[in-house]
Amino acid sequence: MAVMTRHYFIVARDQTSLCEYLARQFASEENVEVFLDRRSGRDRRVVNGDRDTVERRGTARRHQPFVDTQLRSLGYAMFRVE
Repeated sequence: MAVMTRHYFIVARDQTSLCEYLARQFASEENVEVFLDRRSGRDRRVVNGDRDTVERRGTARRHQPFVDTQLRSLGYAMFRVE
């Protein structure tokens, strides 16, 4: 049985029009998903009393240099998963 390659578009939060456009363009494609970047540093931080802010998760979990660079330069990142 052949494995279908999945394509994911992660769109920068400030590019909602682009996200809507891509979602419309690929609506008929079963192997394509388009979504806004949900990562947020503010949601993952907890204030430790009056001291420093502490990261709740490990930094490597969602840190994706390729995705970060593409979001900043293009407004989206696309990758495939086989």
